[in-house]
Amino acid sequence: MDSPTLILTGLPELSDESAGQIHDFLSSFVNAFEDRYYTQLHQYYQLQSSIPEPLEPTEPPEADLFHGFDETPF
Repeated sequence: MDSPTLILTGLPELSDESAGQIHDFLSSFVNAFEDRYYTQLHQYYQLQSSIPEPLEPTEPPEADLFHGFDETPF
């Protein structure tokens, strides 16, 4: 399963200290989120890995107008 790509544009310039503080906050947030919802996240990803990828749609076969008829002439 492909993960969506996150593209961030227009982010402001940050000082080294601000970048470090935001990184620390986001890391702490993710850790707390994973600790709180571990069971649900585990179940979700287990289910996702067991669902087969959908098949690409294909053209329906053309109807055989002579299906069921003998191929011998009258």
